[in-house]
Amino acid sequence: MASQKSKISLFSVFFTFFIDNLCWSIVFPLFAPYFLDPENILFSKEVSGATRTTILGFFLTAFSLGQFLGAPILGEYADRSGRKKALALSVFFTLIGLGITAWSMGAHILWLLFTGRLITGLFASNMSVCLAAVSDLSETEKAKVKHFGYLSVLAGLSFVLGAFLGGQLSDPKVHPLFTPNFPLYVAAILTVFNLLFICFGFRETSTVDLSRKFNLWESFCNIKKVLQTEKIRRIYCVYFLFLFSWTILFQFTPVLVVYSFEFTSSDIGDLALYMGLCWAIGAAYLSKMLLNRFSSVHILEGCLCLFALLSLSLVFPKHIFVVLPIVGFCVMIGGLAWPLCNNLISNLAPQQFQGKILGMSQSVQSLAMTLAPIAGGMVSQGSIRFPFLMGSVSGLAAVVVYFSLKARKG
Repeated sequence: MASQKSKISLFSVFFTFFIDNLCWSIVFPLFAPYFLDPENILFSKEVSGATRTTILGFFLTAFSLGQFLGAPILGEYADRSGRKKALALSVFFTLIGLGITAWSMGAHILWLLFTGRLITGLFASNMSVCLAAVSDLSETEKAKVKHFGYLSVLAGLSFVLGAFLGGQLSDPKVHPLFTPNFPLYVAAILTVFNLLFICFGFRETSTVDLSRKFNLWESFCNIKKVLQTEKIRRIYCVYFLFLFSWTILFQFTPVLVVYSFEFTSSDIGDLALYMGLCWAIGAAYLSKMLLNRFSSVHILEGCLCLFALLSLSLVFPKHIFVVLPIVGFCVMIGGLAWPLCNNLISNLAPQQFQGKILGMSQSVQSLAMTLAPIAGGMVSQGSIRFPFLMGSVSGLAAVVVYFSLKARKG
């Protein structure tokens, strides 16, 4: 009976994670064409393409900045008040943020567009809560690696479906009713269903101590305690550098194909379909095959090295049929490495602090996703391929920091 309840709870976590990621990925094809369209009245016609790209880089950070600020607090709240309350709170305010973003895109109000994405990011931090819930339900480390791998597969599949829908539903050539902000309204409707499922179908996975009240200041103090351990700091540094490199690839591949190959929103949706399939292959097939032969640590080491080298190779090719295979291999490696990184981080903390440390993990991820678009937008002033060079340097730095930590342990 207990096993059956655990399976139901796991399904609940997976469903919530899938819908939340679907709503996040549905915007993937929207913003690059929207900001870079010279006919968009969001900007005056005198604003250059380079300036639009820089503003786009800052805009893309709004969501990640919100996650950076919100994730550790939500993780602490989940440890104190339970996973269910934390998920319900985050999904409700994500719904509010999506509505503001959708309306402001149609009204062409830039400051409100930034505000909507910031609100969405602040409360779209439930990945850490889902990871903590999965950790609660995993009896062994092997089971935890497997379950984190399933989440990575779901991330890939939801990215495929969400980005493909975003590309199609924003293209008036597909249907006259479709507009750039239409997918955001679809995401809001899906978020309503997600909220209902959490309220009526999600089972609490942690033991809630009602005598422990949530304290915002104590949340920050606990984050400071976590970072006092040098090993944890260095692992977070590796995680940050790897995700900085990954974010450059993720955020600037659409910019590259818009400028160099004249991709439309629909084309970017197709690209997202391809990238999502590659992610799922890495997270599911490659992960299962390699974990049967090698330890998770050795696989992670290989992923870090390969990702840095593949990112560097994106600087040079001029043809789309060369760019696409490189991007595909990078995404496969990312899909394989992400659950391994989270498993390594999760193993650094006792069970009662899983929400806290995984919330901090998501905060580190969000910091990387905040800084990468800004830095990428700035260096893209020199060349649209410079962000990929910067990303490869970050990936190589992750390799250096990781192996220096391993040498110290040795």
